[in-house]
Amino acid sequence: MAPVTMAQQLSRVVRGGADALSAMRLALDPRFAGDVITFDAELAAGTFRLCAVTECLRHGSSNSLCRTHLDRWRRRGQQQLEQFLAEPGPPTNPEQILLDGLPDQLRIEIALALQLSGRCRGTAVGSVLGSATRGLLAPASTRLAAWRAAEQPADRARNLRKTGQKVRGTLRSISTTLEQFLHPPSAADEFERLPVMGLAAGPNGVVRFDTIPQPWLRNQIKRFLRWRISTGKSYHQINRDSAALQRLVDAFTAQAGPDAGPEQFSRATIESYLALLVEEGLGPASRGYDLSSVKTFLQTVRQQEWPPALPRSADVFPGDRPRRPEAAPRSLPEFVMAQIEDPAAQAKLAQPYRLILQLLIRTGLRINDALRVEVDCVVRDAQQAPYLRYYNHKMRREAFVPIDDELAAAIRAQQDAVLAQWPDATYLTPAPNSRDGRKARNTTGGSFGAITAWQEACGLHDELGRPFRFTAHQLRHTYGTRLINADVPQEVVRRLLDHESPEMTARYARLKDDTIRWHWERARKINIQGETIILDANTPLSDAAWMKENLGRATMALPNGYRGLPLQQTCPHANACLTCPMFITTPDFLAEHLAQLRTTKDLIITAQTKGNTRLAEMNQRVATNLENIIDTIQAPDSAEADDAS
Repeated sequence: MAPVTMAQQLSRVVRGGADALSAMRLALDPRFAGDVITFDAELAAGTFRLCAVTECLRHGSSNSLCRTHLDRWRRRGQQQLEQFLAEPGPPTNPEQILLDGLPDQLRIEIALALQLSGRCRGTAVGSVLGSATRGLLAPASTRLAAWRAAEQPADRARNLRKTGQKVRGTLRSISTTLEQFLHPPSAADEFERLPVMGLAAGPNGVVRFDTIPQPWLRNQIKRFLRWRISTGKSYHQINRDSAALQRLVDAFTAQAGPDAGPEQFSRATIESYLALLVEEGLGPASRGYDLSSVKTFLQTVRQQEWPPALPRSADVFPGDRPRRPEAAPRSLPEFVMAQIEDPAAQAKLAQPYRLILQLLIRTGLRINDALRVEVDCVVRDAQQAPYLRYYNHKMRREAFVPIDDELAAAIRAQQDAVLAQWPDATYLTPAPNSRDGRKARNTTGGSFGAITAWQEACGLHDELGRPFRFTAHQLRHTYGTRLINADVPQEVVRRLLDHESPEMTARYARLKDDTIRWHWERARKINIQGETIILDANTPLSDAAWMKENLGRATMALPNGYRGLPLQQTCPHANACLTCPMFITTPDFLAEHLAQLRTTKDLIITAQTKGNTRLAEMNQRVATNLENIIDTIQAPDSAEADDAS
């Protein structure tokens, strides 16, 4: 039932015995039939992106270089790429994939999948396949089906966790291709192509329903997916729904059997499904997404009254959802950002990946939106200020974000380069292997793969000198956090990030609170006697004091400091703060204190001249307190303590 081209779910077991093996043998191209597959110029050009070095027949990944040439480029001090390409060094051997030592059927399955897929994505094709075949499949398996047919979901989950993401992706791609070869989609009830179901955008995948043994449930799920597509849901949401419902089907089949009717679909089914989610090792977020899809399916079946009716007890209740931990801040440290934004470091990143990185940093776009930016993307207002026009694919609307003149100039240079190569180009950063620049855009994996390799080449590190790696979305969080910390109103930040709700932007606002607290813990707080107030930042009292001061800043701010009273307690005195033990100030108000001291001394002289002893005494106490405060602020040892902090 899940689309066979989807990345989140393994395809079903490749079935067939000797007849299937014979069919695969007959279909195998002689160039793929041996133990070593060598990619000549014709084969390589139609299979993967070639290295940028002329006549190199190896897979190009980082900076469009193969691993051999990438190592040479690094050993030369990462010179300008154009200079390196002019003299790349000795020629390299063609790309090869080693399948020697594998059982016969397993070797044929992998070779045929490579032949039929017409592409090998990712870096180091040979090493990825080597890890997949030797580390996971061989020698325990003699065919791909043996690995995928793990008896228990927990066993399958454990096997998956032992592999890397690239290995899992390779295995999914292989199994998908073999499924399509051995069981091509037909007009039967078990298959549906997504465009036929109404999904205009997204991969031209196939949804299989033969994995649902109960006919009545199969019809309901097919009807539900058609309805979801009609409401405008994306390919990825349909993928998520189908994967979740497949797990529900597996749980129902295990609990009630393949011939079970709707009357047996009960609360026990949901409980079995919840247990399956845990057995498969899904985290709280993934389980939450699954439960949302199943909840929507059950609600829709009942609301639309699709026969047969399901028991009311079979539902997902609020208590079934796992508690999701609050997301930790994802913005990058400024120490790291200084390295990322260094012009000399960025100069080592080839175009268009350098511009993609700059877009992510300076506009906060999601990487999918940045890759979809079209050539004609800069618009100007009446004051000729530049804005970037893009399509927010998540919100499904066009959006604008202001940009600076430097970024606008970089975009202009990229526009000129793209239009010179592809006059009818659609995208600002088309894929390097695009024929006309109109349909093929850079992929997320390919573009950020180049940026990831650049991070390694630049030696990106944290303050402890350890290697540091960041994701594209962390740059979006950093953009929003910087705006919040620059006191940009939250509503403005929401609109710049094009968030649907203020709650999303509030995640960045919490970072603002943390930032202020960091400074507060290190700032000196001084009372009216000029004494520095010291609080241990790691004690509960520090948290309470922080909350009190944070509220005080919002509701009881004074021209020269803050009232230390609790929010619930009111002050009965007017303008008596500098003689009040609850008054707190900081070095930020030094100028106000100096001005008030001059005014107070003038008042003392005037009161003494007029013989108003009481008024002179009151102002003298104020002046004394001001002098204590100013002396403490200006004390050299205090300034050194501030610098050390």
